[in-house]
Amino acid sequence: MKTSPTTSREERVRAALLDVLHAQWRELGVPFQAPAFEHPQRFPLEVIDPEALLWCSLHFFGGEPRLEEAVRSWFTTNRARVNTQRLNTLARRNEQKPREATRVAAWRSVNGLRRIATRKHVGLAASTPASLHLRSRDVLGNDCAAYLIVALLGSPRGVRCRDVADSTGYTYRCVADTAASWADAGLVRLEHGFCTILDPTPWAQLLRCDVADVVTVDWQAAYGAVLEYLETLERARAAGVAEGSPLLAAAATKADGVLQGAAAGVAPERAPAIEALRNAIRAG
Repeated sequence: MKTSPTTSREERVRAALLDVLHAQWRELGVPFQAPAFEHPQRFPLEVIDPEALLWCSLHFFGGEPRLEEAVRSWFTTNRARVNTQRLNTLARRNEQKPREATRVAAWRSVNGLRRIATRKHVGLAASTPASLHLRSRDVLGNDCAAYLIVALLGSPRGVRCRDVADSTGYTYRCVADTAASWADAGLVRLEHGFCTILDPTPWAQLLRCDVADVVTVDWQAAYGAVLEYLETLERARAAGVAEGSPLLAAAATKADGVLQGAAAGVAPERAPAIEALRNAIRAG
């Protein structure tokens, strides 16, 4: 049987997303085989958002047993480094959506785990910019401050506290108050909700990273855009929508735009995982 163009596109985007998930989990210590996403200039993988990664991975529970086993193992090993409140908030926001019922149930199952017997060994996270969020939490604790410093290192020209709040799930007040306390300590400049780090060098030394290699991404928005696009392709396949449909073209353009925005306009070679997803969506 000949595969329909819509199905081929759906499979390609799904495979690209799974490749990114596997590559990110590998950076966090899971022994996965996954593409390196290496650009000729060998730019490192973007900074990983552990909660966004876990939430997206839950979407594939039931259909990707190796991924499910690995996520469960990693979570039980690293539970103290995960912001479970953030994931609980995502679950509450989505519990009334029929298409999210499986993911919400999967999170509650994972969150209920304390100890699990598994054949899959979970090792240490790589000492690359990709695992910067985990190192930040080890130093600053698993709260708003750990997110804010990573955002500032990834944006030397500064960040809007509102944007940090929107991408992390923390309240604006929490982010702004943290930024204000750092401003009082002479660590940042804060003007009308815009925060700029004054000297990133001590932070980079403390967190063992090179600021030039730190690329932050709004992974919650990026993953959401890809999953929404996959859902559109799934519905189109079920309805027999033609490959050249304006609906599919518009959906691809929308998803590509969100991915580009999620990487804050950095050069494509500096965001290899995002570029892999964009390439899968833009391919004919």
